[in-house]
Order: sequence, then structure tokens, then C-alpha cells
Amino acid sequence: MSSPFASRLGTNYCPRDDELVQIKGFLVEPCMRLMRLEDEIVALQKTMDKLTEERDTVAAFVEAHKALTSPLRRLPLDIIEELFMACLPTNRNCVMSATEAPVLLGRVCSSWRTISLSSPRLWSRLHIVEPTRPYSANPNLYEIKVAQRLEVAKTWLQRSGTCPLSISLESNLDHGISPPLTPTSLHSFPGPYSFLNVLIPLASRWQNIRLTIPPPALETLSALTERDVPLLKYFKLVQRPDQPNSDTKWALPSGILCSPNLSRISLLGGNTNPLRLPLRWNQLTALSLMGPAAWGLVHAQTCHVVLDILSRCPKIETCKLLVQGPPEGDLPHSIVECPCLHTVELMCVGNPLLTAGIVLTRLSLPELRDFKLSGLGELVSVFAGESLVSSLAASARLERISIHSNTFSKPFLHDFLRGLPPTIRYLHITEPVHMWRPSMVEAPLDDEVFGALNASYFPALEELAIHSCRMVSDEALLQFILSRATTLKLVDIKFDREREVDIYPHLEPFLEAGGKASITYITLIPPQFSPWMGLPDAPPLLCYHTKLQAFIEVLLNFLHTICVQGNRWDATTICIELQVRNLGFSLRSNVAREIILRTTVKPAEPVLL
Repeated sequence: MSSPFASRLGTNYCPRDDELVQIKGFLVEPCMRLMRLEDEIVALQKTMDKLTEERDTVAAFVEAHKALTSPLRRLPLDIIEELFMACLPTNRNCVMSATEAPVLLGRVCSSWRTISLSSPRLWSRLHIVEPTRPYSANPNLYEIKVAQRLEVAKTWLQRSGTCPLSISLESNLDHGISPPLTPTSLHSFPGPYSFLNVLIPLASRWQNIRLTIPPPALETLSALTERDVPLLKYFKLVQRPDQPNSDTKWALPSGILCSPNLSRISLLGGNTNPLRLPLRWNQLTALSLMGPAAWGLVHAQTCHVVLDILSRCPKIETCKLLVQGPPEGDLPHSIVECPCLHTVELMCVGNPLLTAGIVLTRLSLPELRDFKLSGLGELVSVFAGESLVSSLAASARLERISIHSNTFSKPFLHDFLRGLPPTIRYLHITEPVHMWRPSMVEAPLDDEVFGALNASYFPALEELAIHSCRMVSDEALLQFILSRATTLKLVDIKFDREREVDIYPHLEPFLEAGGKASITYITLIPPQFSPWMGLPDAPPLLCYHTKLQAFIEVLLNFLHTICVQGNRWDATTICIELQVRNLGFSLRSNVAREIILRTTVKPAEPVLL
């Protein structure tokens, strides 16, 4: 459509009075045309709406009949049950959540719910988390949460029928603190080990059990005998820290430990003489003994003890052991034969390299394929790790190596890597953060480490994982990946610093050839300066609150690590000094244990089964 005012359209031009009259007269016909078009659109829209409604009705009719012909309706119930079983988590027990199987399966339709409720195997695995006691204005909240979760756990386990059970229980840390009770809760408040008491009557069906409990709860387990747990194959016990200033010694449940079918055992925390455990050593295939990593313990897990333990386990396949050393006296010259042992994980306290080397030189490991080493202590001399290197170099089937870089000095880390056998396919290096004096520890992991990872030393290397590294540069990493692209399949790097160079565009040839790369960095929060600072209506600086929240997370993770390792609180107050470089500040704080135990996370709402 042509217009005499085309050159003025879309501008700031102000028309004269005579031009206003001309514009109004010019728009008469276009306005009438616009009205006719709108009427036609309305009529067509009515026709479209009618056809759409008819189409939807016919489509619903067709789809409803097609649903009757669905192959899923004709599947036998045993096949559907197997499909439901395939929906369960494979690496852990099921949780009380409607977001995953088996609860989710029962919320699809009534028939699926009927099938799921009639399949006991779906309900034979359960992870139970005991609610943490909240210190809030509502004193009834905790007992309500406990009662709800207890009811869910009982209902869940009832649905399991007579199937063998796989159960994990995660207790809270505050059993030693009495909550504020109301008059109505004095008689109805659940006992301190209510969840454990729910599991005890089902001991005859226990098959795989993992318990994270405080030491006093061991008394509840001690009533069980080996006849009460005939199906038990796997038992893991993690002892939470006991109450402060508690001198009570709690014995491990001997009836459970001597179960006739127990073949996998894991004990974390507690200070017990492992040689006196009533285990059926000759039938163990997996063993994990991780007591508290501290000096001066009554029952230290020394090199002598570790070798004695392994000599009792002819069928052992995997072991994870805390070793306190090096030994003060001479070890026996006899070699301990471990013909089936293929996975060894050692956490050594003292001189880790020397201690690990002494242990390995006394072991015959023809099937060793996976070796992990971490530790606490200092390298006494450059010769301390020679026995470790020579022992690993003689392992013809060794494929996996996992180490902590702070166990090594920088020169010996390179010598250690060069001395490994050429069969290594998977290498995992972790650079732990030195919590107390990060600035005084020289990082042994830098760009020079890639010189020890070239094809001449690691011709079969397929996977490389380096976590928490700080001194490795992006350029050196890129050069290494491209130089090893022919054999390397997976690179997993977690930097403990910000990204300096974006190397992903240069990795396209490696990725197109089928390689996988996961490279992550941290993002430091820049300082914020407010132009409102000093004014009463100044908005808060989010940077400070974010840092404080992050620091609390670091602190809680640190305390949780202490708890898992089985250490005890020796006083009601602990002094913690953390220097967190990533957060940009240091904080020294006396944290009362009671305050720590009152630090809670709001639990998820219980599932209504």
C-alpha cells in the first residue's frame, strides 16, 4: 500500500493542520478494509475451533482404543516385576522419596501400584535417615517427624514379605542431648534408638546391613547371636563419636561378627583390637578396618597387626586398612600369601611411603590390579619409598593407581610415577587441601608431573583423574591431552582455582575421536563495594553472606569427616582454626559441641506410602 506520507512514517515529524485532515481522509478506506479482515478472521477462527474440537474428540477416541492394544498390557507380571526391579538404584539402597522407585512406580496408575505392592523384592532394600532434632519454637516437631518416619519404615519393611533385606541406617549425632519435652510428650517420646529397634526383629532376614550409629547403640546389637543372623553376608558399622568425657567402653556385637555367612565386613571408628574380633577370617572376601587415625591408642593397627590379619584371610579379594607405622621392631621374614587379593587400599599414619612399602614387601599379591594410597605424615628420606615402588613395579597385572599427592615430596612423586609398571590404565591423583597451614606446604603436583606421564612410562594409560589441583596450568594440561590422544579415553580434572585459559575449543579433535573430558574450575567471588555503605538504608552485601554460608559448609564437612573417622570429642569445646583460601578470609572460632550438634538441616517430608 502506497502512502503520500511514506517518508514521514517512523519519524518524529509533527504534521500540519491541513496534513492532519489529509491523513484522516486517507485512512477511511484502510480502516474499513481492516474491519472486513477482522470479521473474516473471526469466522475462520470459529470454523477452526469447531474442527479442532472435533479432531480432539476423534483423537481421544482412537487413542483410548489404541491403548487397549499396547504390548505393555500383555506383558506377564513376572516380566513387569523384573522391569520394576531394573528401575531401582544399583549402587545404594532405596530412599523414602516419591521421586524414585519403588514409591514412584506406585504413583503412575492403579495397576502399577497393585503390582508394586505385591512385589516384595521391590521393598527389600531401604535407606533410613533418622531425623535430626530441631531446636525450634515447636518442641513437638521432632517427635512428629520421628513417628512419621518410623511408620513409613515399618510399612516399607512389611511389604518386603520374607525377602532378604538390604538396609542402611544413618543415625543423628544428638542422642546425648535431651530435647525440651512437653507434658504430652513425656510418655510418647520415642526412644533414642527407635529405628534400630525396628530392625532388630527382622535380623533373621538381614543380608546386607550398614549401620551408622553412636557407640551406646552397640549394646542393642549385642543381644543378637550368630543364629539370629543366618543370612548376613555384608556388615558395615560406622561408629559415631561418643558423648564428651565418656569413658564407657562399648563392645562390638560378637554375635553379628561371627555370622556363618558373613564374607564382607567394614568397621569404621572405635578403638578395638582387630585380632580379637570373632570373625570367620577364612571366609572373608572383603575387609575394611579403619579405626581412629591417632597416636597413643591402646590397640594400634600396626604393620604387625595388618600382616597378621591378612595371613588369616586366604580368600580375601579386597581390603581397606588403616596402618599405623612404620614398625618399631623387625617384622617376620615370612611372606603372607594372598592369592585372590586384587584391590588394596592403605591409609598410613606416620611415614606413609615407608609404611606402605614395608607392608607390600611382606605380601604376595599375584592378582593385584587396584592400589590406593593415602596417609598422614612426613617423608623421612628420599629412600623411604623405594620398597613401595619396587613392590608395585613387580605387579604384572596392576591397572589402577589412586594416590594423594601430599603423601609424596615433589621429586619422589615423579620417581614414583616413572617406576610404576607399564600396565597402568587408570591413574587418579588427589591433591588434598592442607587445612591447617596451606601456605607452608609445597604442592608436589604441577606442570612437571606430565613429564612422568608420557607414553614411555604409561603406554597403556586410558583414564586420568586429577582432583583439587591448583598449580597445574591449562596449557600444560592441553598439551598432555593432545600428546596422548591416541590411547587416552577419559580426562577428569577438577581445578581448585579459576580458569585461566579456555582449552575446550582446542580439544575438539580429541572429543571427535571418542575421547571424553570433564574439566571444572571454581569461581571466586569478587569483592563488592556499595555506594550506600554507611547509610541506614544500605542494602546488604551478598558477597559476605555467600562467603559465610560457604564457610559453614566447609566447617560442617570437616566435622563430619572427623565423625566418620571415629575420633572422639575430648572436651565440650573444640578449637578450630581454618584458613580457607577460596573464601578469601580466615576464621578462628571456639565452637561448643552442643552448638555443633544443634546445627541441623530441615529434613525432607516423609513419604506417604
